[in-house]
Amino acid sequence: MIYRTFVRSFTLALMLALTVNWANAQDPKKGEALFKDNCASCHSRDMKKDMTGPALAGVEERWAKFPKKELYDWIRNSSGLLADASYKSNSYAKGLLASYNNTVMTPFPQLTDEDVSSLLVYIKNMAGSGCAEPPCAAPADAKGAAATDKKEDNNGSMVLWALAFVLVLATIFLARYINNLNRLAQHRMGQEPVEEKSFLQIVLNPTIVRILVFALVILGAHITVNNAIGLGRQQNYTPTQPIKFSHELHAGKNGIDCQYCHDGARRSKHGSIPATNTCMNCHTAVQMGPEHGTAEILKIYAASGFNPISTKTPEYGQYFKAEVSADARLEVYKKWLKEANKDNKVIGESEINAQLASAKPMIGKPVNWVKIHNLPDHVYFNHSQHVTVGKVACQDCHGKVEEMPVVKQYAPLSMGWCVNCHRQTKVKFDENGYYNAETKSHKMYEQYHNEVKSGKRNGVTVEEIGGLECQKCHY
Repeated sequence: MIYRTFVRSFTLALMLALTVNWANAQDPKKGEALFKDNCASCHSRDMKKDMTGPALAGVEERWAKFPKKELYDWIRNSSGLLADASYKSNSYAKGLLASYNNTVMTPFPQLTDEDVSSLLVYIKNMAGSGCAEPPCAAPADAKGAAATDKKEDNNGSMVLWALAFVLVLATIFLARYINNLNRLAQHRMGQEPVEEKSFLQIVLNPTIVRILVFALVILGAHITVNNAIGLGRQQNYTPTQPIKFSHELHAGKNGIDCQYCHDGARRSKHGSIPATNTCMNCHTAVQMGPEHGTAEILKIYAASGFNPISTKTPEYGQYFKAEVSADARLEVYKKWLKEANKDNKVIGESEINAQLASAKPMIGKPVNWVKIHNLPDHVYFNHSQHVTVGKVACQDCHGKVEEMPVVKQYAPLSMGWCVNCHRQTKVKFDENGYYNAETKSHKMYEQYHNEVKSGKRNGVTVEEIGGLECQKCHY
């Protein structure tokens, strides 16, 4: 029947339109994840500074005179683009490659057009406003405007849903109208008219039901796979710690090296959490913080058993003896707080008591830091192998910790993120005797050394020495 053909064609066209729109959707959040997984090791996150690779701000404008497909192909495989005879006229790509000593970018053939589109919109947003999805966090005097923008976004979504609802109703009414026209035509021709379809019969048309079931299965599979991939991931996880320790202050402003506190990173599998004794190397002398005053330092003293007011009494030495009770220690801490804050007009008796109450549960106990970076039990990772052997900077995996008042998980720590790093990172042959071609037990690397010296290759990646073998991380 005509109405069945119409309904089938209309529904298929609608699904095709939605599929095309989905395939070409630009998702800045997805672009951010792709950038961190594939690009962050070579390109600046603010998109405005040159690093191993060029600054990415304005990349679409610089490629504007060339077909968009060439930019997409360049991102996926720059060397493949230049090898293709049909792209030989792309002077910009040739010049860019020459300016970086013919060092080609790591190919990413797995990136779809949707991925590249999302990546480009993220780059544009970061270069323009400094955040993945403008508007960024609004200042105090712009909160009203930000709220208005959010309200407009919600209104836009409601309009789209309303249009979709109207479209469905229009389809149903048109189907009924076509059915009535069929009945009228058959009546004039002397044929027995077909049974008039009810509203429910039209909605439950087998063709429509099959298409909807198929669409729901595809959507369900998509959601299930995405959720399974993200299971246990905690990128941007920022837990509240028992002590308000600022890496921005210690590693940033004070310039304390990461490995001074996390000394296990260079010599063991684990990065290690520093013991309170490490804190006390400085805080026996530094007894007042620039932001929290004595509040957070008192917690360190309570955990380590340090006595900030040492006396000649044996049990009240530089560190309390184990038999000194918690109440006795609190009396000493109260005396110290009053002395340390005597010139601070803001802190009174109530604030001092609040600081003592916060420190009391920590007396004689280790600081219960909350672990941020967690890998599954089936994954092997060795810090010393990366820090000491690979010379990997802490910031490559943990982000710019020296700019974080509160540390968060910067990287996704996914398998794809690790694999891409191994594909891009070059082994430092000259800085590590293990890979020295002259070592008898490692003659296998002699070929690589010779190829580097002859200029045949500009380096050797971790992938090329077995960094992508499953047993390296799963055994």
